[in-house]
Amino acid sequence: MVAPPATYPSSNVRVVDDEMTSGPSRPEDLARLSAPLSHELTAELDGAVQSAGIGVEELLLAALARAIARAVGIGVVTVSGLTTVHPMKLCCAIESGMDADALLADVRDAMSPAGNGAQLPADVVFSFLGLPPEPSFGRQQLAAGPALGVLAYRVDGTLQMDWWYDLRRLRGCTVEELAAQFRLGLIGLTSEATPVNLVV
Repeated sequence: MVAPPATYPSSNVRVVDDEMTSGPSRPEDLARLSAPLSHELTAELDGAVQSAGIGVEELLLAALARAIARAVGIGVVTVSGLTTVHPMKLCCAIESGMDADALLADVRDAMSPAGNGAQLPADVVFSFLGLPPEPSFGRQQLAAGPALGVLAYRVDGTLQMDWWYDLRRLRGCTVEELAAQFRLGLIGLTSEATPVNLVV
């Protein structure tokens, strides 16, 4: 049986609950949800990286795409971050629209220079760091305007996820749902991804 082609969403997704035009965020407008991965899920992530030959950042961005699709809506978001040279267009799709391999391939293409989003304003900031960041870095991510910034870094053998958000535009319950769907998306991706050298 031949699998149906992946359906690439064409509409943009706004990762906000409430639109506002009252200027850049102030320190008191920002909140952080700390949602570390369990030791087991961190081990699954590292196992998939080793066995499937997939980059950590690719898997994390794909899990973010799954989370946005499930919690906010299907479509495309522009993502920037400390570890990306240019903003990239990230396809946010559920499993019925794009399987794990298709989504990971799309993320890989988006991370390439040819797939970047030029100078488009970012909807989300995502940064994967090896070490814990400076305390001020989480807030600095949102200085340019996005309502959501995600920091991923290693602490004591687990992957820490800090979800920074603008309280004026995102509700805490939405960010909690994004974090929960991120974990579920990562579980699916690590278990379903085909090793890169076997993908045809």
